[in-house]
Amino acid sequence: MFGTGLLVAAIVWMFSGLWLAVSLLRLALPRWRRSAVRQAGFAAALFVLSLAAVLACNQFVYLDYGLTSRAGLEAARAAEKAANAAERAIADAKAQQAREATAKAKTEADARQAMLDEKQAALDAKQAKEAEATQAATDAENKAAALARRCKEKTLAFVMSQTFVKRQLKAPSSAEFPWITDDQVAISTRPGCVFHVSAWVDAQNGFGAQIRSRYVVDLKYLDDDAGSWQLIDIRIK
Repeated sequence: MFGTGLLVAAIVWMFSGLWLAVSLLRLALPRWRRSAVRQAGFAAALFVLSLAAVLACNQFVYLDYGLTSRAGLEAARAAEKAANAAERAIADAKAQQAREATAKAKTEADARQAMLDEKQAALDAKQAKEAEATQAATDAENKAAALARRCKEKTLAFVMSQTFVKRQLKAPSSAEFPWITDDQVAISTRPGCVFHVSAWVDAQNGFGAQIRSRYVVDLKYLDDDAGSWQLIDIRIK
C-alpha cells in the first residue's frame, strides 16, 4: 500500500512542481497575472502536500513487507537482492553446463564422424585399389588375347615377309609375289609369335632380267605400341 502511495505521490509531486513553475512564469505576463496567482497557489499547495505524502509513504513503506522498521526493510531488500543474484548465478551455471554439454556432445559427434570418414576413406581406397587391379588384369587379358590373335594372323606375316624380301632385291619395284592361297606358299607359326614364311618372288636381277627366286623368312611380331615386326632370318635362293 505505502509503496503504491509513494509512487503516486511522487508522480503528483513532479507534475505539481511543473505546474508551479509554469504558473510562476505566467506571472510575468500582465494579461495572465491574475489567473496565474490563483494557479500558483493551488500548485504550491499541491506541491507541498504531495511532497509530504512522498516523505510519509517513504517513511512507512516497510510496513508493506510486514516489517516493523526501516532497517528491516533495507535488510529485506538486501536479502532479496542477494537471492536474485544467487538465482542469476545458478541460472548462469546451468547455462554454462548446458553449453559445455553441447560442446562435449559436438566434439564426440565430430570424433565419431571423423572415424566414420576415415573408415569410409579406407574402404574407398581399398575398393579403388581392387578396381584398379581388376582393370589391370582385364587389360592384361585383353592384351594377351589381342596378341594371341595377332600371332595367328598369317596374312599379315605374309605381307610383312614381302617387305623384308623387297629390301634384299636389286629392283624392289619390279617384285611380284604370289597370292597367299598359292600352292607354293607355306606359312607356319612358332612359339613366341614367330612366323615361318616360304614363298617365291619374281623380280629383275642386276641385268634387268625377270627371274623367280624362292625365299624363306622367319619374322617375329613385337608386342609394342607401334605393332612392329622383327626380322629373324631371311634366305633368298
